[in-house]
Amino acid sequence: MKRRGVLARLRRDYAAFGLWKTLQASGIRAIQRVLGVKLLRAMYVTAVAPTVAAVPTDLTAGFLDRDTLRRLSAHAQYDLSPGFLDAALSKGDECYAIMDGARLAAYGWYARTPTGVSEHLEARFDDAYVYMYKALTLDPYRGRRLHAIAKAGALAAYRARGYNGLLSYVAADNLSSLKANLRLGCSDIGAICAIRIFGKEVIFRTPGCAAFGFSLVPLRRGGPSSRDRELVPLGLE
Repeated sequence: MKRRGVLARLRRDYAAFGLWKTLQASGIRAIQRVLGVKLLRAMYVTAVAPTVAAVPTDLTAGFLDRDTLRRLSAHAQYDLSPGFLDAALSKGDECYAIMDGARLAAYGWYARTPTGVSEHLEARFDDAYVYMYKALTLDPYRGRRLHAIAKAGALAAYRARGYNGLLSYVAADNLSSLKANLRLGCSDIGAICAIRIFGKEVIFRTPGCAAFGFSLVPLRRGGPSSRDRELVPLGLE
């Protein structure tokens, strides 16, 4: 079953991106699997491409309030557990979503303070920027580019509040997400590499990431436990 999934992904990547990029992505996956390393591309956007569409007329968009989020957390398909909401809302994170009536179509979370991404790492960034994480588009709404539309709406809102733009990261082997971000108008500002050696996290980043204060940072021993922080898988966006 796992082998069939790998072959299916190779076929999709080859059909969409050609042989060379497919080989590159496969090589990155092999390195990550063998060495236990995470290779990420850092993204920055301050203005969206003019080709990004407006919110479809049958849907609505905006930040969700606490009561709405609590109601939605009762539905497992939205991946908004009460524990996650407690952690995210307690540090002031916000959810910008596209709604179909009372149903969620797509959403993304936005943080202005350091944000946990694993048991051992958190994302840090200059406070002139907002960090986007935990994005989801529900299956019935895929293919309508709602992720880009929602991100454009959130960007406009944060720019109006005085922030310079949005930061996020994408797994270096995720060709579809890389393409979607570049199509939105994001700039690829560099790479972040995280590897665990003898129980310690070692992080490398390129100068482009350093210019935005953007990196993954090992959590200090005795810091917040995984139960007290939101955990977002690396390369989710």
